[in-house]
Amino acid sequence: MRDLAELWRLRERSLKKARKPARLGDPEGLHDLRVALRRVSATAAALGRKEVAREAKSIVRSLSPQRQLEVDRQLLARLARLGFLPPDAATALAARWEKLAARGTRKIARASDSREVRALLRRLRKLAGQDTAGTGSGIARLERARRRAEEAIALPLDGKDDRALHRYRIAVKRARYLAEDLAALGLRAWKSHAEREKAVQDALGRWNDLRMFCRRLAKSRDEAEERGAVTLAAELERLVAVLEPTIASVRKAAVEASRTTSSVVLMKRVAAEG
Repeated sequence: MRDLAELWRLRERSLKKARKPARLGDPEGLHDLRVALRRVSATAAALGRKEVAREAKSIVRSLSPQRQLEVDRQLLARLARLGFLPPDAATALAARWEKLAARGTRKIARASDSREVRALLRRLRKLAGQDTAGTGSGIARLERARRRAEEAIALPLDGKDDRALHRYRIAVKRARYLAEDLAALGLRAWKSHAEREKAVQDALGRWNDLRMFCRRLAKSRDEAEERGAVTLAAELERLVAVLEPTIASVRKAAVEASRTTSSVVLMKRVAAEG
């Protein structure tokens, strides 16, 4: 069984690895940087390092608009290739979003090499040197945090509103990261939980990406109307209408996926109480 020092080193290596592509403006680098920071936050919160958890979460939040813009641009390019938008409308919209992305790229580069990220890496190195013992108590902390995370995903999403789905998406992500921490410390039984929850997280992620993309389309439609770009506004209105059934279908699939995770959590709870 590995000690907690190895877990902190793992978090440090992941964060360090994600910084370079993010500095170079790679969209996937931004994704990897945010994932590495979220993992740091989940691990630190579970192990009582609240300040580290807060710092990591704060950086993630500051980069959320840029990540969503990258997702939206990818979806726009895909839909344009499939012919859901006329070439002139797709080009006009892509140009406007490109200007936003250019500003965001500079912000990402600054954030990945910021004082806050460098300080976080120093903290992780320090924790790797400090937590050389007490692995048993660390595992107990992680397991308690995991049980708390399970409470938020114990019930399926049937009949829930979009806000509940969004909260569930965040909760299942946290539960998965904690399961992966426990697996990394040698408790391999947690690996299957993490894999199952990743599937649910991905399903909810697809729904959330489409939902947020449609919000940006609606905002761009309103902006087009305000500046008199009537044709573009009409095309965006049509695209939003076309995507609504797809979003509903993806949402339904995510809700169905949540049933598996919730049933496993409930069975585990019943077995523990029995």
